[in-house]
Amino acid sequence: MRLSVVITSLAMLAIAASGCGTSKANDQKVADVPRATPTPHKVVVVVDHKKRAETMTTAGTVQDVLAQLGLKLGPHDLVTPPATAAPDATIKVIRLLSDPVTKNVKIQPPVVRKKSSKVAAFSQKVTRRGRAGLKTVQIAYVSRHGKKVKAVISQKIKRKPVSEIIAVGPQPSGAGSAARLNWSALAKCESGGNPGAVNPSGYYGLYQFNRQSWATVGGSGLPSQASAAEQTYRAQLLYNRVGGRWQGQWPSCGHFLFS
Repeated sequence: MRLSVVITSLAMLAIAASGCGTSKANDQKVADVPRATPTPHKVVVVVDHKKRAETMTTAGTVQDVLAQLGLKLGPHDLVTPPATAAPDATIKVIRLLSDPVTKNVKIQPPVVRKKSSKVAAFSQKVTRRGRAGLKTVQIAYVSRHGKKVKAVISQKIKRKPVSEIIAVGPQPSGAGSAARLNWSALAKCESGGNPGAVNPSGYYGLYQFNRQSWATVGGSGLPSQASAAEQTYRAQLLYNRVGGRWQGQWPSCGHFLFS
């Protein structure tokens, strides 16, 4: 019984001794493997949108790269990527004199005008309402030519604007045979040739329309606010509407139509 115990103990000591040898051998193999040396890579530093420096570096963070180049960040400066992140091929620094303030700003919708024969002459109609867009803007104080000025340092579109579409009617040069008359001579007599002329008695524009006669030929708003071409076109429509009886419309100056 005692002999069996002694033999078993000796066997266990032999196994333990063998294991220790293996561990030391493995440790030696690990120690013999060389560690990989970081490969230098090129980094370009851009400050205020201008290239400031270029270097080959193995630095692990942006702030380490800037430190190697002797570039110090101010308390408000923006840096991309962040200072504690791994450097990209390009590091961007924007010098600021204050913390940036973020605002949401509306983007006014563009207006698109399309010609349409379905709309009355010299008229227009909104066929699609526009919708304002929205952008996020960062504003901060910066130094420009030795002065502290407020500037937009970044902006991002959150919602694109939707264009407003306006159908525009034709703009004919004349209304039938009446276009052959001397309308410029009539206008000179009535208003001195001034499309924006206003008579306190209630007459407007080149041909001194009153509001009622202007409306009867399709005009809207005040005649004096319409273009000269529209005023002439509607004056010709009025002439045709009354069958050429100009005396009731332009009693003092109508004879100039035939000069």
